[in-house]
Amino acid sequence: MQKLISRIMDFADEYNMFPKTGLVMVCVSGGADSMCLFGVLLEISRLRGFNVCVAHYNHMLRGEESCRDEAFVREYCTVRGVPFYSGSGDVRGHAKKKGIGIEEAARDLRYAFFDEAAKESGSVVIATAHTADDNAETMLLNFVRGAGAAGFSGIPPKRGVLIRPMLRISRDDVLDYIRERDIPFVEDSSNSLDIYTRNKLRHNVAPVLREINPRFSEAAANASEVLRADEEYLAGAAREFINSAKRGGSPDTGIPFFSYNNKKTIHNELLQIEDEVETGANPELRFPNSEFSLGVDELLGLPFAVSSRVIRYLCRGKTSYRHVKAVLELCGRGSPNASLSLPGMTVFREYGRIVFAQGRVAAAEGFEPVYPEDGSRIALPGAGLFVSCKMLACNGTINKSLTTFLFQCIDLCGRITVRPRLEGDEIKLLGHKYTKSVRKLYIEHRIPVRKRSIIPVVADEKGVLAVYGIGAGDRAVPKPGDPALQIDFGEMCRYVE
Repeated sequence: MQKLISRIMDFADEYNMFPKTGLVMVCVSGGADSMCLFGVLLEISRLRGFNVCVAHYNHMLRGEESCRDEAFVREYCTVRGVPFYSGSGDVRGHAKKKGIGIEEAARDLRYAFFDEAAKESGSVVIATAHTADDNAETMLLNFVRGAGAAGFSGIPPKRGVLIRPMLRISRDDVLDYIRERDIPFVEDSSNSLDIYTRNKLRHNVAPVLREINPRFSEAAANASEVLRADEEYLAGAAREFINSAKRGGSPDTGIPFFSYNNKKTIHNELLQIEDEVETGANPELRFPNSEFSLGVDELLGLPFAVSSRVIRYLCRGKTSYRHVKAVLELCGRGSPNASLSLPGMTVFREYGRIVFAQGRVAAAEGFEPVYPEDGSRIALPGAGLFVSCKMLACNGTINKSLTTFLFQCIDLCGRITVRPRLEGDEIKLLGHKYTKSVRKLYIEHRIPVRKRSIIPVVADEKGVLAVYGIGAGDRAVPKPGDPALQIDFGEMCRYVE
């Protein structure tokens, strides 16, 4: 069994799992796997200098048996003087409230408790007893659900403070260890029931695969490691593409080179694969902005292996293969303006850009017309702007701003209005030969359809005088010294009373 200890230590050292000092929290259910991990870590702790505590979560799903398991683990820790932390929760109630399955609900509550127990105990890392067999079963689960390389990567050896030191150890190795060390354990009766998907695979599919290849779990572990390295490379390319776009550059459509010098490098924020993924999709990935846009041609120029990861990242991981294909089809459409609803996300094609917006996003509703007067400052909440107005003498300075406009008072006709575009609006821009409809100007300036209703139009009773962001007309242009009316727009967030 010293060989088993050495194998676990070597594997843990590859991923820098164990701290030099401090506390390691072991998640112990009372079953064979977790009792084996508990025993192994007690032995290793004496060699490495860290300490061990235990956390047990009672799912309250098996009545007396659940309480028996908790009492068993508690007593085992008490006899050995190991700090013990326990928690429990209403898994069925949580599943009903969230509209999720029992297995997912149990996992949510269990890991939430482990996080809290780690904080309370001051633990540096949290160790779970996932084995090579668990990893193989997870890969099969993800295969059944149509996962990509991320899902086939299986259970990551390390994710944040979570470590899985026994991920290269088979269940047969576990049983050999606890028999030799005479370590007691309890049986979970639900493990024999085929009402759970994982149990169906464990009892009916995995045995057949082991008949074909007795070292199936080991083969699966090797495959997951290779796929995880591939995922790191491709996810890194996707991340570099997005970061380049964030910097305002033109993203490189080629795949950058990433060295693979150490297995520890394969864990980053794009590879945080849940250890018991039931969906076959990437978990939610955080992205800071409510909207993010990319060039359509740049995205379509990427290999699918990279573009699909870019899309999944920007959609916060809540996408299937079908969703990814739909986004790429949206990019390829001839229509300059179109949209697509995805889980928790709306994607827009806006001319040469593809925009990812969080939530359900409809076209802007516009804003109520306002009537600025000398000295006034009026908010336009729908547009996120304010408009101010003042009388002054034109000083002859040429104002090239598309947000500040100066009009000769004598040429104004009636009341000044700031409003959204109306059907039939047209303007002859200063310095241009022809009169154009405002609608055509919006198209020429590639203003997305969903935002056109919040573009302020300055008009008097005779017609349009100026369009925010586009320019002023050739009517009511003041000369130096003329009494003039200045209309100025500013972003509301930049001006706080």
